[in-house]
Amino acid sequence: MSHFSKIKTNITNFNVLIKTVKQLGFNYQFFSNSSYCIDSNEEGKKSDILVYQLNKYNKENHIFTFIWNVSEYHLVVDLELWNLDIDVHYLLDRIFQQYAYNMVIETSSINGFQKIKENIHDDGSIKLTLQRWNNS
Repeated sequence: MSHFSKIKTNITNFNVLIKTVKQLGFNYQFFSNSSYCIDSNEEGKKSDILVYQLNKYNKENHIFTFIWNVSEYHLVVDLELWNLDIDVHYLLDRIFQQYAYNMVIETSSINGFQKIKENIHDDGSIKLTLQRWNNS
């Protein structure tokens, strides 16, 4: 019997979420409750996202789903049918860390900062050094 777990997130930026999913090596497809699947190239609107393993598009075999809930995405996963070779908690940590990293890079870039240095520590944490030149 399936048991779906809905995990509340702080993920709100659609484009950064799609970038994160791609960087972690997953394929995806958009869908909405009114029409099951939408073209996977339709970017820029907030919609629900089915996430698949790389090169495995099968509507019944998606790994997890991001569901838009008016103000943020919820991650929905069936822990009973989890079949990846990695722990679901590790994957969630990676998704949240990569999303946060991408948000910092995007937000800082919009505000005129450039990444000049990045260190990944043994514990998995990332130290970023950003700079912005003042033109006044």
